[in-house]
Amino acid sequence: MENESIKINKLNGYENWQKWKFQITVILKSYDSLFTVIDGSYKYPTVIIKLDKESNADSQLCLTQAQQKWRMMDAKAQRFIVTSVDEQSLDYIMNCDTAKGMWEKLLSIYEQKSDTSITLVQQKFYSYVMDINDNIAQHISKLENLSRKLAQLGEPISDSMLMTKILMTARKL
Repeated sequence: MENESIKINKLNGYENWQKWKFQITVILKSYDSLFTVIDGSYKYPTVIIKLDKESNADSQLCLTQAQQKWRMMDAKAQRFIVTSVDEQSLDYIMNCDTAKGMWEKLLSIYEQKSDTSITLVQQKFYSYVMDINDNIAQHISKLENLSRKLAQLGEPISDSMLMTKILMTARKL
């Protein structure tokens, strides 16, 4: 799996954030659970448990191996992130020391729950019209994605409003 080629579109800002986040999450979960380093459930090992005086050397050795394993997993996760973002996003994360730090930085930038971001997504939802090249499944998917973004921003769209928007904007095939 290590040499397997993975192709996803690079993160290029707000436009593809949700899609990129979903893809990179799935990829990191599939590679030795690398996502556990990012979400913080697998923390850098720092605690030595001493069973007795004679086992101190073994405990130190085990801790060092555990720390090396964590560092390797963190480095792999960092590689996946930095190779899948554009130049601007790379600028944001260049000073982060860990994959978790990079992830949190990207979350803080692209998942802002500000009035401006809510307004921008609402404008996209309410002004959306079906693209002439889209089929009905693509049309529904795009509106569902906008609805999901609004829900994540704390401004959910009801199912009936979503259905009305889908029906009102669907073009005759």
